[in-house]
Amino acid sequence: MKMINIPEIAFNRKDQQSPGIEIVSFESLRSILGNTSDHDPFKPHRLSFNILLVVTAGEEGEHNIDFKNHAYKERSVILISKDQTHSFIDIPNNNEGYLMMFTEDLFLEIGVNYPFIISHFYNNQLYDPVHTLDKKQFRDLHSLVLKIIEKTHSKKKSVRLELVQSYFKILLLEIFACREMRNKKIEKTSITEDFIKFQLLLKENYVKEKKVKFYAQQLNMSAKKLNAITQSIVNRTAKDFILSHIILEAKKLLVIPNISSKEVAYKLGFEEPTNFTKFFKTHTKMLPSEFINSH
Repeated sequence: MKMINIPEIAFNRKDQQSPGIEIVSFESLRSILGNTSDHDPFKPHRLSFNILLVVTAGEEGEHNIDFKNHAYKERSVILISKDQTHSFIDIPNNNEGYLMMFTEDLFLEIGVNYPFIISHFYNNQLYDPVHTLDKKQFRDLHSLVLKIIEKTHSKKKSVRLELVQSYFKILLLEIFACREMRNKKIEKTSITEDFIKFQLLLKENYVKEKKVKFYAQQLNMSAKKLNAITQSIVNRTAKDFILSHIILEAKKLLVIPNISSKEVAYKLGFEEPTNFTKFFKTHTKMLPSEFINSH
């Protein structure tokens, strides 16, 4: 079943020879946010590309990712992957930094040789999207951002693409290393791999299949073992994890202009709209209509 999307913003490739990355300073970003015509950046929207927000100076602020507010501050890096829902809450006037936008093609091209970067970047359950680095880590990362900006505007077109992609690859690897250091409890084990497989299965099948038994069978394990895996990774039962995924997808649909909760119910595989309303109320403490009004 094809899902309706919330306003989806595409990457504006001004130059076909572009390396697939664009960097905007916070100063320019404030002006852009105040003059968008195709969507409201302060309301939930989805991107068809990935972004990094790099905060080089200033006070604390907040950014909403998948309907949850995340605090950031100086030396924070915020990762938002393609298809996540996000919205700006504020960019304090004294904040400085960069918004880095990069295409899926560029990301996957780098990921061919470093597949762990892809699974790592897209695994929003294992890692917090906001990471505040120590001074040395951030100094190294900031210098890479400046190098990418420099090479993006290089007049040496014959090597510009390779240089930009090379520095950007190093940037992603540096971020990966910093995240791993801050998440030493998350080890690359068979349990982690099984959890990621469960996530992928859920993403593909949640409309039709909502029971733990189905996913356990697909993974050739017992429901008890799948529960143990989700408990060890995200401290939730498999059932709770499935329910939270469905609720998130419901929220993404409910913020689409002019869509009814009845339509959302059918798109999520509920046979009766009343069942969806009861389900949503039980798990969010609000009716679908109340959620719509709050956004």
